[in-house]
Amino acid sequence: MGHPVENRIDMDEGSEFEDVPAIATGEKPPPYIRVTNFRLAVAAIVGAVLILGLVALLLDRPDPTDPTSSLDSNGRPTTTVREVPSDASRIATTKPSVAVLKVFANKPSDWDTAKPVLLFKSTITIPQSSQDGVAAREPLPTTAAPIQGRRATAEGWEFDNPGPYTPPQPFTVLVTERRGDWLKVLLPLRPNHTEGYISVRDVDLSTTRKRIEVDLTDNMLRAFDGDKVVAQTRVVAGAANTATPTGLFYVTDIVPQKNPAGPYGPFALATNGYSEKMDKFATGAPVVALHGTNTPDKIGTDVSNGCIRVPNEVITQLAETFPQGTPVYIRP
Repeated sequence: MGHPVENRIDMDEGSEFEDVPAIATGEKPPPYIRVTNFRLAVAAIVGAVLILGLVALLLDRPDPTDPTSSLDSNGRPTTTVREVPSDASRIATTKPSVAVLKVFANKPSDWDTAKPVLLFKSTITIPQSSQDGVAAREPLPTTAAPIQGRRATAEGWEFDNPGPYTPPQPFTVLVTERRGDWLKVLLPLRPNHTEGYISVRDVDLSTTRKRIEVDLTDNMLRAFDGDKVVAQTRVVAGAANTATPTGLFYVTDIVPQKNPAGPYGPFALATNGYSEKMDKFATGAPVVALHGTNTPDKIGTDVSNGCIRVPNEVITQLAETFPQGTPVYIRP
């Protein structure tokens, strides 16, 4: 798969006292009613104090869905490390006002001391990276050889927002850690699994419990919403000499195809991964994608240039219900 998807892919979401006459007419009420009214007044004051205290506590309490904050034993905010839920992932979507997202290769000077600290310590095992076992190929992009919408710089990289795909979509990354106003994120670069640092002010954060897992041993794709499997199918994977890379990736863009009956089916889910065996596909950069197919008879085999070919009904389901930033775990 290359840029854009249409010509870059490898071929292959009422009071009980209201009728008391003395109160209604303004007469001095009997003693028991004066006592009752006093008690009511005291109860009202106490109730108001309790309500105000509860409101203050709620306002001071961090959003339980926001894993960037934590509480001490008294329920007060702390700056200690907190881990996100075991099956949740954090997505950073570039704000519309940011035309170019700047990413730094080196950690900010205050990274090690900045707080709070957000760590993503998932109980979901991250697959072994195939990048660790292959000879290093030319980085993508480089300063001399930019890719559409992606450029290397002296300090790191720049990414156009929206990205290069059609229809235009906000540039999105998967967050692996947060410290202070900085995020460490996975990037659509080669070597695969390259990380960089971005300012939290440039992005909007969201959380997803959805994920896609691909097992290359039995060519099986399973899509999860939390612990529930919502889709499962056999797939086509890369051939021996153009193997599908393994490790943790994520969906960068969801791209409908002009020809739903073509080799990529109705949709392609571009990932941040690149081929580790090829420097380019027929028409562009070797971006690995999950996409449909017009040769369903090959499902279950290893014949692609590295992309994952998925039955058209399943790729359509994923494209319509799974967001940009969805983690993709590809296991050897």
